[in-house]
Amino acid sequence: MPKMIYPDTTPTVFTGARKFVEDHGHDVWCELCDTVPVGEWFSLKSIAPTLTTINKYKGPVRYLRAVLKAVIEDYRTRPDAYEHRPPVEIDGLTMRRARV
Repeated sequence: MPKMIYPDTTPTVFTGARKFVEDHGHDVWCELCDTVPVGEWFSLKSIAPTLTTINKYKGPVRYLRAVLKAVIEDYRTRPDAYEHRPPVEIDGLTMRRARV
């Protein structure tokens, strides 16, 4: 299973975010992409508890935020890997909504 990259410049969401993202981020990202409609805004607070990869954790939203922050930062550092198209878009500074 591929490991998600957690760039050093990624803002830390919580202690252990790097390890979680590197160990489970790819699975969370894949499940999210399979769950939400492409191009439609979704609430992180609503979708996080429905994702089986993170719903067993206390505060699943923070785990989803950590994964999304890592994806955004990875895109910033390696845009060629994403064909110069951002894989996720965030609405607002508090990351309440996003779309893939």
